[in-house]
Amino acid sequence: MIKEEYYSEITARFGEVKRARGTFLYTEKGTRLTDMYLENGRAILGWGNGNGTTGTGAFLKIKNIINRGLTGSFETDFAKQLDKAVSDLLRAECRALVYFDTDKAEKAALSFSKRLVKYVPWVGLVAGDNIVHDFECVLITPPLPWTDNLYVLAVRNDITSLFYPEHVSGAILGGLSRSIYDLIAELPCREEKDWFIFDTYLKDYFARRGPYLFPTMSEKNYDDFVRHCLECNLAISPDYKTPSIVPYGADKGVFTLLKNNPWKA
Repeated sequence: MIKEEYYSEITARFGEVKRARGTFLYTEKGTRLTDMYLENGRAILGWGNGNGTTGTGAFLKIKNIINRGLTGSFETDFAKQLDKAVSDLLRAECRALVYFDTDKAEKAALSFSKRLVKYVPWVGLVAGDNIVHDFECVLITPPLPWTDNLYVLAVRNDITSLFYPEHVSGAILGGLSRSIYDLIAELPCREEKDWFIFDTYLKDYFARRGPYLFPTMSEKNYDDFVRHCLECNLAISPDYKTPSIVPYGADKGVFTLLKNNPWKA
């Protein structure tokens, strides 16, 4: 199911989303949906200003920078802040490049390295299906649920090549930096014990790796399962190849409808 069709399905069933907080979406018809898609992982820290962490959150950071008028394409010190944020995340001195297009980001990554390495929170560095421990550059999907085509490419400082960064406003750079530091703060707070407590309800439908849920049914049946989950007030990933995410901070009661009405192919 494509994302546009998925969101139309949610609107048709529940009305428009009026509020989002933590791992929940609150709709026009008064339904609380448990969001297990989380904007393809961009909202993995949770919806809302605090992004589920202590501190002020990335969106307050963006608001404060906008109030300073730093929304143009001129250079600001927030580029250096983003460099430091990705360096702290990856524990290596890196420069951060920002892209607003998936293809451009991946093409740039492959200009620095023969393999495409991605950073996956609570998993690490992944190239294809393999976890790796070294890199020339890393493609990061920032935990900033603002837009679905914003990427950060972290390139090691000792990689010599020409850089062609896109012009990005200080507000976006500052928000990206803060979102990455929010993630760094949250990484040690979530552990296996926070995810396996839901296995009883999900093991018949998913194989779990850390907080990520990979469907075990055939791809041809997946759209039917997505719709069944919506009937149970669960908004899972609409894409068979994109994992759903364990709803950190939710209680087991969010799976009661699915437990009482199990899906059958």
